[in-house]
Amino acid sequence: MQMYDRDMPIIAAYAESKPEGLLSVITFVLCTIQAGLSTVKAQMDDVKVNGEASMYLWGKKSDGYVYATDRMEFLWSKLFHLRDKSIEDPEVIAEAIELLMAVPNLGMVKAAFVCQCVGFNVACIDSHNLKRLGLPPSAVKVSAKLSKEKKREKILNYIALCQQEGARYWWDTWCVHVAGNQANRRLKTGEAVSAYHSECVLNF
Repeated sequence: MQMYDRDMPIIAAYAESKPEGLLSVITFVLCTIQAGLSTVKAQMDDVKVNGEASMYLWGKKSDGYVYATDRMEFLWSKLFHLRDKSIEDPEVIAEAIELLMAVPNLGMVKAAFVCQCVGFNVACIDSHNLKRLGLPPSAVKVSAKLSKEKKREKILNYIALCQQEGARYWWDTWCVHVAGNQANRRLKTGEAVSAYHSECVLNF
């Protein structure tokens, strides 16, 4: 069984089960920003105890956590309403990404990661995947100065890039790609990397 097929449904079902489940996914994604994946469980354990005052919610991560906590029922209702419409339609996925980009510190890529975790056919084209594709960071940056129309166009182009291979491909190959690297020495296999995602989310 592919890693995505094993672990994503577990995460998605937990996120769908209650607003707090989606908050756990968003917190997980916030904690992955500029941090080694293998550190995220300890980060989330600290957030569970200290909330927005956690030392790991530096910069705008704390703002993102507070925003998501205060609005988790709305975000949960809206996101899963969109997912019920379609997990494939680029316009629906773009609306879901824009919904999550309102969370401070979630740019397009990390908003798409939340969407990938709950079952949409989109992915997280992070720095590792950009290097694999030979693309510069600017390829996935969405400037705050963009008009609403240009922002939607950039998001749709990003979704098209992700869907060339699909969410499953990006999940499975990324897990294998980062396994055992300097930031993930304790996660030696793609299987371990993938399983760690669900372990973090379900234990928050």
